[in-house]
Amino acid sequence: MYGQFFILFGLILVGYYCNKKGYLPMETNKNVGNMVMRVTIPAMLITTIASIEITDRVLKAFFFSAAGQPAMMILFGFLMRQYGRKRGLGSRLLPMIDLTTGSLNTGFIGLPVTMIFFGQAGIIYMSAGVLALNLYLWSYGVYLISDKKATGAAAIGKSFLQGAINPNCISILLGLLLAVTHTARFVPTVVLGFLTKVGDLSTPLSLIYIGALAGGSGIVQLFKEKTALEISVVKMIGMPALAILAMLFIPADGLAKSVFLLSVCMPSAAVVPMMVGRYGYGDKMSSDIVLWTTVLSMATLPLSVLLAAKLYGAV
Repeated sequence: MYGQFFILFGLILVGYYCNKKGYLPMETNKNVGNMVMRVTIPAMLITTIASIEITDRVLKAFFFSAAGQPAMMILFGFLMRQYGRKRGLGSRLLPMIDLTTGSLNTGFIGLPVTMIFFGQAGIIYMSAGVLALNLYLWSYGVYLISDKKATGAAAIGKSFLQGAINPNCISILLGLLLAVTHTARFVPTVVLGFLTKVGDLSTPLSLIYIGALAGGSGIVQLFKEKTALEISVVKMIGMPALAILAMLFIPADGLAKSVFLLSVCMPSAAVVPMMVGRYGYGDKMSSDIVLWTTVLSMATLPLSVLLAAKLYGAV
């Protein structure tokens, strides 16, 4: 397990170093992120899910994860909205806090970290979280932060389709189709080999991107954003605690519970500040929360894996 920790932190430090040296400036790093989300991760999802034997147990746990993630995001976001109200934050900021703290970066960070600690067997459960995140963000999320009267049901529906129909969701469904129907064997070996090679780039590039993002985010400046830091700390501690409590009552195997715990230890989704800027109010604080939770996750993610090993014995 400690070897995986070295890989995780080593790749993040490579990104941090490259950013500080000017080898990976923020604009270039942004393009790396786009390539990972739209090219390498979809390739990894197709080949990994297609190669998994989808038993009734695995399928049941997949749907448990796909249903449990939105429920957890909605519930925790609601609780954080009440927390923000108690802390005296303006009412205009509360929907943003709800969505930002409820969201989870299960795609960009979740999938590579799952591959490091749980291998291909865990990817199917984290991919359920990716699917759930997209459905959550572009339906409930848009409704939550938008002016409902000004936006209208048609505009929200269009945003849902644009957000939900993306390379990651399509790749998850295609991989599931190939696995369930046992048709992956009909795909030419050279095609699967090519997709595997492309998908193998996901983990190193994703973690290098995170390191470069931390290097360019201005940590000193972030310390001045005390409210965002406070909210981020509450999220990164409170959401895993709530998930552990919930899983006491949910029948699932150790691997599914371990990956679910890892998923709720993810930082806030990087796309949320853009959504807030387009539909709502408070995109600066939303961005600060995303950055802070990303920085904090470098400590909480390894801790969550150790905790999963102790509680569920799946590592």
